[in-house]
Amino acid sequence: MNIKEELLKYLQSSNEVRSFLSIAKGLNIKPNKNKELTKVLQECQQNFLIFKNEKDEYFAPVFKEEIEGNISISNNGKFAFVDYNINEELNTKNSVFIIKNNFNGAIHNDLVVVKIFEDITRNKEQRLFGVVSKIKQRMTNQLIGFVKQKGIYVDFEPIDKKFKFNKYKIVGMKQQANLNDLVTVKIEEITKSFILVSIEKVITNDADTKLFIKAYLEGVNVPKIFPDSLESEVSLIPQNIDNENKENREDFTNDLIVTIDGDDTKDFDDAINVVKLDNGNYLLSVHIADVSYYVREGSKINEEALKRGTSIYLADKVIPMLPEALSNGICSLNPNEKRFVLSCIMEIDNSGKTVKTVIKQGIIDSKYRLTYKQVNDFYDTQVIKNEWFSSNPNLNSKEFGVDNLSKMLNEAKELSLILHKFKVNEGYIDFEIQEPKILFNEDGSVKDITFYPRGFSEELIEDFMVRANEEVAKYLSGHHFPAMYRVHEKPDEERLLSFRNVLSTLGVKVVLPIGQITPLIYSGIIEKIKEQRNDEFIKMLFLRTMQKAVYSGDNLGHFGLASQCYCHFTSPIRRYPDLVIHRILRELVLNKDISKKEELTNLVFSVSKANSASEQGAVEIERKVNDLLFSEYYKNKIGTVLKGQIVSVVKFGFFVEFENKTNALVHKSVLQDDTLEPNDTMTQLKGKNDTYTIGSYIDVVVAAVDLVDGKVDCVPQKFYQDFLNQKINRRAVEDKHFRKN
Repeated sequence: MNIKEELLKYLQSSNEVRSFLSIAKGLNIKPNKNKELTKVLQECQQNFLIFKNEKDEYFAPVFKEEIEGNISISNNGKFAFVDYNINEELNTKNSVFIIKNNFNGAIHNDLVVVKIFEDITRNKEQRLFGVVSKIKQRMTNQLIGFVKQKGIYVDFEPIDKKFKFNKYKIVGMKQQANLNDLVTVKIEEITKSFILVSIEKVITNDADTKLFIKAYLEGVNVPKIFPDSLESEVSLIPQNIDNENKENREDFTNDLIVTIDGDDTKDFDDAINVVKLDNGNYLLSVHIADVSYYVREGSKINEEALKRGTSIYLADKVIPMLPEALSNGICSLNPNEKRFVLSCIMEIDNSGKTVKTVIKQGIIDSKYRLTYKQVNDFYDTQVIKNEWFSSNPNLNSKEFGVDNLSKMLNEAKELSLILHKFKVNEGYIDFEIQEPKILFNEDGSVKDITFYPRGFSEELIEDFMVRANEEVAKYLSGHHFPAMYRVHEKPDEERLLSFRNVLSTLGVKVVLPIGQITPLIYSGIIEKIKEQRNDEFIKMLFLRTMQKAVYSGDNLGHFGLASQCYCHFTSPIRRYPDLVIHRILRELVLNKDISKKEELTNLVFSVSKANSASEQGAVEIERKVNDLLFSEYYKNKIGTVLKGQIVSVVKFGFFVEFENKTNALVHKSVLQDDTLEPNDTMTQLKGKNDTYTIGSYIDVVVAAVDLVDGKVDCVPQKFYQDFLNQKINRRAVEDKHFRKN
């Protein structure tokens, strides 16, 4: 038996990793044969027979299978995944994990062949890993990025983070570029050491946020348009409701039904009507667009909706889950147009308890498209302005005119106050978080940043939608039907301890129990904190102690809403889980087809995790795009003095929040104190000269923005002149090197 055979047998029979010396000893290799052993080890590695870990220890994994797919590399370039066994209909897939050492020349999105191995020396959960054995096709031949100075060399820096960890070398220019120009490059060759690129085109020497947003959205594979394969189905979508299904529906067209939404809303998926009954109770009707009637299981539109999972709401546009013919057309509850709906009709008593719930399929004809601003204005003045509805024929009608609309809105307010009080008594947690709102100029550039004013009408719609979601969830649970629950588990104890440290630093005196905490106890703590300090950042820190809400086939309750049973029913135009709930209601409740129960149960459990991931991905995309737009705004504020509140302390500095609820970093390097270190509770940055404490205010100057990553950097006003002097000196050195190159 030769050394190679002995080596493989030795490692394959071992459940442990082995060092070079351990292998030499185990195989009785004499020192004069070490070179031969080294050569055999290298040969076996090249043929994927053995592997070496980060500690230079060897092991022989078990080969499992070979798969093919596109490699998705992480933003830091340290690992990647390749998806395989993809089932788009069920939205399921397998993924194999690949470390950087096993990329073997692959770059992001390449079509690769991957060998999957099982490492028997590791824990069971971590055993499978992948190795790129072949690059079948390079999928990227062009990149967008900047011409940058790296030391004494001119370099290319791509916008897309997934390509940033590669090393680049500019080998040609079709168009002359200067330092910091945004350029398009062509990938000429990929070597072991560098990606060789040539500059094809200078896009701009003046950074354009729209281009960065476009590059970012492409990098995270946000769908831009609906695939051509949907066209045949979209073309069949009617513009008006059909007569065939009318007889099976309740006729609500003679009710005073309205929608209440934001000024810019185009897709109206919920409408309401409130009537005060003779017995003193309230009849709340929540009518939701009957999307499941038009988007059927097995259709291509449904497949695409499942893949997207949710609409993505960017500051200046929407990337919809459904084609416009549905979202803004036949499914949108536009005023004075008949629409099919699924309705949750609830009788609610004066204490806020639901006496009776009925779920029906119906037809409505919304009488008014109201905005939050209009309804808030009405509640302030008790006046409905004719100019709001100058072309609406209902305004002067007896049944739906001003008097009846005013009466309905006031009764809706009465009911909302009752529902809100009921939820607060149960432990509903009202954080009242203010969020930044971006205002645009006509050319699409950022004009200003303010924050959303939240009025009573916004709370009213939230109260009504929460109650409808609760009642639908209770109905399905009570009948032992499957449901895709919206679950929210109790707060994380470690985060609660961290938050308690923040409160202590701020001098806020409140008992924060750790352990068996309930929504009622939790909401009470919030009120006690507000009595002492009502800072916005404290609310945000408290919110971060909470777990993320997710979708599940199991009912685990919703801590934040103090709901024992909760689902999403009210937004099927923009959320796939709501569409699933509608399907369950249609098949099991309305059609009474119990034979579908098992199929729907499987659907719920198969898509819950994917929908949770889709939602979280959408949130991250919305935040990132906002950050890019914030950086555009602050680009024009460089040199401006602003008052900021320290809201977070980190190892490398601290973050400040401005009046418009946006944040910026003050890096430790600009604070002129080498002794600065965070304390154990991460509530202070302390040094020999200064102490920076969370919650305190500081005057800072906007010093720099990163338009690619959407980051804003500030310098304390007292250090700004020194910062400028250092910056001028550094730029002179860089320009000198650039001219040389």
